[in-house]
Amino acid sequence: MSPTPNPTRPSALRRFGRTVKGFLLWRHERGSWQYDVMCLIIFLFVVLTPLRYFHDQPVDRPLSTRDLVRLRVEGDEVCYRVSAELLAGYDPDPRRAAEKVLAQNLSTRVTLTRIEEVKAEDGTIVWYDVWVRGEQP
Repeated sequence: MSPTPNPTRPSALRRFGRTVKGFLLWRHERGSWQYDVMCLIIFLFVVLTPLRYFHDQPVDRPLSTRDLVRLRVEGDEVCYRVSAELLAGYDPDPRRAAEKVLAQNLSTRVTLTRIEEVKAEDGTIVWYDVWVRGEQP
């Protein structure tokens, strides 16, 4: 004769199934041992997974056609209008930021000669006119 299941207490397999389902659906309360086990599993995954499985690289935001515009050429100098927001993302100093942006986006080396602020009506800087000399290969 097989033992009859106790209707008030679920079987061990059913309790195990509920625990696993709770892990998968993240149903356990903070401070419970199940919650601690879930956090430990996540922590061990992050710490013990070899770096070669992660190929996360920063994504460069492609320049909008309005972020960097070639305005004019006068003799051996070229004037570019660069968005102040773009430069602020590279360096707090606009001169250094302009050098980085132009070096990254132009196919030739340039020497920065001067930089001028272009302000909106409310006085905020929205553009920089960046003058470079003689694009050299």
